[in-house]
Amino acid sequence: MKKIKYSILALLLSVCASAGMAQSSLSSYFLDGTFHNNKLNPAMKAERGYFSLMTGNLSLRTKGNVGISNFLYTRGDNELTTFMSGSVGQNEFLGGLPDVSRIGLGLDESILALGFRAFGGYVNMDLSLHSSTMLALPKSLFEFAKKGFQENSYSISGINVNTMNYAAFTLGYSREVIEGLRVGVNAKYLVGLAYANINVDKLNVELNGDRWLVESYATAKGAIMGEAYAILDEDGIIDDIETGDMAPSATGFAFDLGVVYNMDKIVPGLTVSASILDIGSINWKYMMKAHSTDGKVEFDGFGTVDYDDMDNTIDDELERLGDDAEKLMEFRYDGNSSEKTSLNTTMYLGAEYSMPFYKPLSVAVLYGHGFSSIEANRWNDFRTYLNISPVKWFEATVNCGFSTYGTSLGWMLNFHPALLSFFIGSDYMVTNVTPQFLPVDDLNSHFTMGINIPIGKRK
Repeated sequence: MKKIKYSILALLLSVCASAGMAQSSLSSYFLDGTFHNNKLNPAMKAERGYFSLMTGNLSLRTKGNVGISNFLYTRGDNELTTFMSGSVGQNEFLGGLPDVSRIGLGLDESILALGFRAFGGYVNMDLSLHSSTMLALPKSLFEFAKKGFQENSYSISGINVNTMNYAAFTLGYSREVIEGLRVGVNAKYLVGLAYANINVDKLNVELNGDRWLVESYATAKGAIMGEAYAILDEDGIIDDIETGDMAPSATGFAFDLGVVYNMDKIVPGLTVSASILDIGSINWKYMMKAHSTDGKVEFDGFGTVDYDDMDNTIDDELERLGDDAEKLMEFRYDGNSSEKTSLNTTMYLGAEYSMPFYKPLSVAVLYGHGFSSIEANRWNDFRTYLNISPVKWFEATVNCGFSTYGTSLGWMLNFHPALLSFFIGSDYMVTNVTPQFLPVDDLNSHFTMGINIPIGKRK
């Protein structure tokens, strides 16, 4: 069991170390010189050809509708306390929580990318890595934790953890089919690297003296790139995971579709666009499935954290809780089977209007919606943009977003002279962080950059 916990911890740390939602920066959508906005709409063509190796497009992101300030509070002089402390009122804590607390991590990185004009249009080729992890915690879980002895029992459900990690080889093509109308398609060959989904279907909590008796039922499934099987102990509980041939056994296909329409003849200066991304799935040949045993544990909550020794105090509390909760992590093996998992499909609708008094200046709007069978992966985002390109080799944007995860301020600077193209930006500006650079008010943060080598002349 300990080996499994260490493996899970290692996986989470590797994902967190390269975190970001698995998509390109929304700030780049209306900037032609970044070379990579075809990832958001395959009908968009770059101003010229390009090449990149490892540095073309890196997007790191965290998302969340809660933050550090929702769970840690300052009381007195140099004393940091958790939401479990009696000094933190119920209304103060619970009133600041959404119905479902969501936290997301992920990565989008181009390993090798190439773009060029050919066949009467524009061709993109891209080898990239994608990682997306989401955690959903219902408010009822925190009501139990905070209200405690005021209720004799609690029934909690809806806890979910989902992670999908894969590599993609993309071949894209776009061209103008009639005057002003450009269409594009990206075809993707996918190789699954790791997948896991854990659902807590039942979490019943009853008062037992001055402690809580916790009983749960959960289901879990997971897979890696190659063969994997469970090793059971004498009680039939999963004790370890055995891996075999690591040749790719999880593969799939996906498509992106996009359209861009220049409406100059109808409304001078107006361009509209639409795209739908990641229509497809990965077939995991060795998907392991399991369900939890009838584990029961006792839990008596957290205490106050010593600010001067905060890291060690929190570590001790979490270690104690982890030891108590080990029975809830015991799973019975339900076998392996082949299973398809759909990608998190995304839709974008955009419109950009160039100012008649100064063509390099434009305003724009973009709406995005995330589709998923996993509730925690569904989202909406509406963004307004102010874009400017005063010279051929420089463009910039600032944008304001309103989404499932709150409001945000985004920006991007893109330098693209003849010899080298460099962009840097963010969809979520973070202004209030802890000494460890964690967002205080919510977990929304983002960083994106890219270095590409231009090929050929602008057109």
